[in-house]
Amino acid sequence: MDCPTLPGIYSKPLRSTPIKWQGGPIKVVSLGCGSHSTLTPAAIADLKSANVIFGSPHHFEEISQIETNAERICFPSPFSKLRNMLEASQDKQIIVLASGDALFYGVGSWLIRLIDDTHLIFHPNISSIQYCFHALKLPWQHAEIVSLHGRPLHSLRRHIKPRHLIAVLTDRESRPQVIANELVNQGYGESNIWVCEAMAQNEQNITQFSALELSNYTPDFNSLNTCIIQFSHRATSTHRRLPTFPGIADEDFITGSEPGFGMISKREIRLTILALMSPENGEIAWDIGAGCGSVSVEWARWNSQGQIYAIEQNEQRIDYLIANSEKFGTTLNLTPIQGEAPKACDSLPDPDSIFIGGSTGLDQILDFAWQRLKPGGKLVASSVTKESRQSLEKFMADKSQRQWITLEVEKNLPGKNQNRKLKPVTIAACKKRN
Repeated sequence: MDCPTLPGIYSKPLRSTPIKWQGGPIKVVSLGCGSHSTLTPAAIADLKSANVIFGSPHHFEEISQIETNAERICFPSPFSKLRNMLEASQDKQIIVLASGDALFYGVGSWLIRLIDDTHLIFHPNISSIQYCFHALKLPWQHAEIVSLHGRPLHSLRRHIKPRHLIAVLTDRESRPQVIANELVNQGYGESNIWVCEAMAQNEQNITQFSALELSNYTPDFNSLNTCIIQFSHRATSTHRRLPTFPGIADEDFITGSEPGFGMISKREIRLTILALMSPENGEIAWDIGAGCGSVSVEWARWNSQGQIYAIEQNEQRIDYLIANSEKFGTTLNLTPIQGEAPKACDSLPDPDSIFIGGSTGLDQILDFAWQRLKPGGKLVASSVTKESRQSLEKFMADKSQRQWITLEVEKNLPGKNQNRKLKPVTIAACKKRN
């Protein structure tokens, strides 16, 4: 783990205003994995000339061989207090120490949000992840990095795929055995897991397990550990594997009804909606009238760098929506909002795209959504009744780049030869001018 003493803190959004920095540059020294022997001459020179150095006790141990007269100040708890401490030191030459690589799940991200990057100088170093892969002699250009620092275990489910290679930053809750048990539960008990402990330290140890073996392993690991996982080629036949491509089966959603039924947009309709929403990295989306969350979950699962807000007034459907979000690993970028639009949307950030399911009061919701939609944003709405279609036609009449699609779907019921004919659904989309 690159920052074991401050789990999850650097990933939190900055809620206060940035500092108007008046002092000299803050120099951020990444200590790498193990000891200061990998520091560059430039980093060592900056440490020697510093007036104040911020870090953790173990950071100060790692630089103990470097002669410096700098005042050494431990990171505060809560970490947010560091802002005031930095402001009070603007007239000094400041060093901030970081484990591993400061710009890889490290303090660097927090500082960039707090202070204009023109006032920051970074001394790079090797991260624990890079060190692990080299120790294992595993090429890692295709590996995915997953942090469970302060994140729920079920967020790992987004990354569970056949033949996939990932590195997992753990914490006290998401220990190696807990991670292994999750893989077993998802049908990937044959996957290989390497537990890398205290890398580049005297206690360094690497142990290889199958996920099934590790789930039954009782001894404790060093708290400084990282898991490298090579997933097996497929989930076992007794498990229904998590989706690896858009188009989650209707029967896989939890709705409180017979599998494949309930308050969800069915797969064929849902994929058309998503294609019209065209999610992009970093976008914010609203799903108004989200039901049990099929559109929101698909949007969030395939657009991990975006954020979608699912607005639903029915309490039971919200419960199903949350269950589906956990099932498919989308809780980090899907936010359920229980309430009735438009009032429930008042405090939400302006969206880049909006989906509105057929609902009562569609005229009012369409007008409100259009006002809140960012310039260049996309609005998609569906209708299944004559009244809602008339509302859509009236609203879309003067909109640019509008599209109309009517879908009539007939499909067999899950596991049966009997067919089911869905009600025709009209989907309209338009784009707001820049």
